[in-house]
Parts: sequence; C-alpha cells; structure tokens
Amino acid sequence: MSGWTRRGFFRTGGAIGLAGLGTGAGNARAEDGWRQGDLLHLVPGANHERFVVKCSFRSPRRPPVLRVGDARIAPRTTDSEGRYFAFDARGLDPDREYPLQLLDEAGETLTDPWPLRTYPAPDAQPESVRLLAYTCAGGYPSYPETDQQPFLSLALRRRLLGRALSFAPDALIAIGDHFYWDQRTQLDSARANVRESARAWYERMGPLDRSLPAKGTSNEVAIKTAIEPQFAELYGVMLRSTPSYFVNDDHDYYENDEATDRFVTLPPHAYQLSFGRFTRDLFMPEFLPDPERPALMSGSGAGDREPGLSESFGTFRYGNLAEALIYDCARFLSLKGEVAGLVPPEAEDWLAARTVDQRVRHVFHVPSHPFGWTAGKWREWYPDVADVGEGDTAISQIRADGQQRFRLTTDRRKFFWQPGWFLQHQRLLGALSGQRERAGIVLSGDLHATGHVRIARSHELDLRASPVHAILTGPLGTGRGWPSRGRGTPPVTPHGLEVEDVARVREKNGFALFDIDPDAVTVRLFEWRRGEPEAAIDALQPYHTVTIPRGAASA
Repeated sequence: MSGWTRRGFFRTGGAIGLAGLGTGAGNARAEDGWRQGDLLHLVPGANHERFVVKCSFRSPRRPPVLRVGDARIAPRTTDSEGRYFAFDARGLDPDREYPLQLLDEAGETLTDPWPLRTYPAPDAQPESVRLLAYTCAGGYPSYPETDQQPFLSLALRRRLLGRALSFAPDALIAIGDHFYWDQRTQLDSARANVRESARAWYERMGPLDRSLPAKGTSNEVAIKTAIEPQFAELYGVMLRSTPSYFVNDDHDYYENDEATDRFVTLPPHAYQLSFGRFTRDLFMPEFLPDPERPALMSGSGAGDREPGLSESFGTFRYGNLAEALIYDCARFLSLKGEVAGLVPPEAEDWLAARTVDQRVRHVFHVPSHPFGWTAGKWREWYPDVADVGEGDTAISQIRADGQQRFRLTTDRRKFFWQPGWFLQHQRLLGALSGQRERAGIVLSGDLHATGHVRIARSHELDLRASPVHAILTGPLGTGRGWPSRGRGTPPVTPHGLEVEDVARVREKNGFALFDIDPDAVTVRLFEWRRGEPEAAIDALQPYHTVTIPRGAASA
C-alpha cells in the first residue's frame, strides 16, 4: 500500500469509476477497473478518528464484513431483505490512509480494496484542503432523452460528477434534493395535469401508502424502486474514497416546500419523517460527532442509528484550517411567527458559537436553503412573493412561457410565511459578517443555479465593512426545472438586500470547488447546460475564479 494515496489513486486512474449497471456477477467491475462484484453503491463519511460507510448490494445476502486496516467491522443491516448495510469504524488514527475492503462471512473478498483517509486532528495545522459542493443531484432518470426531460440522464450526471471528482477533492458536500418523489404536492395538486401525470407515474413505482411506515411494508419496495436509480445508480462506487456529506432539504422528505389552504408540508409530517429517515438510513452516511456540537441537538442520538450521529446538523472539520457548518432548514422548521426559525434555537446557538470562535482559520455556513437569493417560494428566509395576480390561471400561463417573467414583491403577504425566519437570517448574517479575522462565506443550493454575490446590506444590517460571500454551488441533475421555467423568475436579489455581483447568477448545471489554505479560499465555479457539447464536460474549466483572502474586509 506504500505510496497509494487517494489523490494519486484517482489521478492515475483516468476517468473516475462509475457504477456498473450489469447483472451483479461476482467479477463486475466499475469503469476504472475496480472490482465491485455485486455491490450497488458505497458512500463513506469520515472525521479525524472515525469512518461510517453505507453500501448496498443488488441481491440479498448474509451481512458482509468491512476490513479497515487490520480491524474487521460488522455491519448494521438497514433494510428488511438484507441488501443494505451501515458500518461504523471507530478509534482510528488522525490523518492516516487506511486500506478498506468488503469481505463475506468466510473472509473471501467481495471487492477490490480501496483507500480512505481520516482527517487531521482538530488542533493540527494542515496546509491545504479541497472541498467539492453542488446541489439537486436527484431525479428519476427513465424519461426519454429529450429537451423536455425534467432531469439530466444518469450518464450526463455521472459525467459531470466524474469531472468534479477528477480534481480529487478531499471531501464532498451535496446540498439537498438528493431525490424527487413528492407525495401530496403532486398527487393532491390543485392543477389537474399535475395530478394526472403524478398518479400515472407513481403507480409505476408503488405507490407509497402514507398510512404505513417506510420499513418492512409495501413502502420499502416502492422506495427502493424509486430511489435506487436516483441515488445508488448515480453514485455507484464513485465516492468510495471521498468522504461525503448529504444535507436534507424539502424533497428529501418526500414533498416540495408548499403552504396552501389545503396543506402545509413542513415541518415534516409523520409519513415524511418515516420515508425520509428510512431513505437516509439506506443510502447516505449520517454526520459524525463533533466535540463542539451539542450531543443532544435536534436530529441526534436516535436509537436506530450508531451512537453520536446526527441526521440534520453536521461538521466538516479539517484540522484548524477549515470548518463547514452544515444545517438542514426543513426538518425542524417552526411556524411560530416572530420567534420562528428554519433551524431550532439550539442549532442557531451552535452556529453562532462556532462562527464567533476564532480558532479555525476559515468557517463556512452550508444551509440547505440559500442566503442572498429568492424565487418567491414559501419556505425562504425572505418575504418576497410572486406578483402574478389571483388564481391558478395566471400562474399556469407564466409557467407555460419560459420567456415570461414576473416581478417579486413584498407589498403582498406571502401565505403562511413566518417573520421569525428572516429575523433568524439577520442574526446568522450578522454573525458571519462580524468575524474579526475571517471572511463570511455561505455555500448554498436548492435554486438550480450557480452564482456568487457579496451581501453588503440586509435591511437595517449594514455589512459593508465586512460583506458576506453567498455562493450558489450549481445543480447536478436539473434538466428543465429551472426557476425561470417553474416559477416564472430566475433567482433574484430579495427586497431590502444590497449585493454586489461577483459572478452573475446563471441557470446552468454545475459544481463548485473550494481550495483552502491558511490565508485564503479560492472559489471555482463550473457550468454546463443541456444543448452544449457533451464532450465539453470532460475538460470543463471554471467560468468563475476568485480568491477570498482571510480577513474581515476581504475582497
């Protein structure tokens, strides 16, 4: 294993390995030649002393064993038929590369070995780290390959992801909407064409029974049928050596974020929690413990998960060089007027405390819902709402015309929007701007776009002495679901905010890379959109590069 570094492993291997979609023969290999056998997907998480690994197989089997160095780790089976498994390897050495391998119960190898590295200890002083981020990778891929397909094909998504991984990031953050399978917001929509299309499509998947739990019922089969193509077949074994962080947003709880006089989708209802938690348990690593994050914070300590894990709030901590604070703005959303929040009070306290703490050279906020932009949606930090007249007719006409735009306004009240959401935004934005020695940086997704602004003012909050960088990381899976098509407007600056465009917002697919050293963060944004040459993806270069120096008044 000497000299077999993770970055060297990727860079000498050419194209990043994609999951083989064959029959599951024992010698099945990924496209880079790595033997994956019957493995369907494998995704790891890591910190400085622990690995968690989620994996699945195409066929039921006796529980495998994960070899980590000289240790052998038994799994927790996460489904009812014996195809999905979770591993938890503890007590590891910081900043050490371990060889991992999956074995059967007799000790025979099921896969080739692969490398995975722990992070430097929290008090270590690493010289650099590279972070990859993107959003909205989900979407069922079996539609015809046309301009009307709602999502990019798996081949195009994997091609974009392969290009991103060719830069050998040390970690990956996927910001929400890892899959799409909304229930009431599609099946009970006020629009007849949406209802009819959803019912025909969902009958092919199951459909889901909202009166039953996810695991151990007919829902389990339906969930696997719908989500495996969106997640397991997308990632396959591509991320096996890249620790990955997946933060949930609205669609990951099986609904769009909507509030009408017929239903309000967040915070999640019991069926949404059952479906969302089960799906996460199958596919995505939870967030590992962080000594600076309260152990009893919302979303932590569930009895059906490994000790210390969080499902909603996570930390990417790389020595004292970088810390990304990752937070779910859907699961614990509150509807309490002036004291409401998109995150609960104890999570806000954690975010504020970590932002004030100056021991780490660079701190990032990674909310599942963006700072700095609005599209007039209900569950936003901002009160902006579409000024489209009254009734579904006006909305339908706008949505049918991709070129038509409407303006957003705050003169009309957004139904069921909570003023406390914006007050919480102001407190977090103030903390980000108020760092003495660091630039405030927020990485966001959700809005199916890429762009970069510096926020100089938010209503009475004057940030000009230390503007906050708000970066939309770019969507991986969007086919035609751009805000301007679905909502009649691209992402725009909310009323009351003053921003400087660093990279004008664009409705394109893409991803973002962040190269972090002790004195600066270099941001690179990548873009591509269907209709452009597909071969261009393989040599995609950043359309926007900027270096943000450490310091309160960073440029």
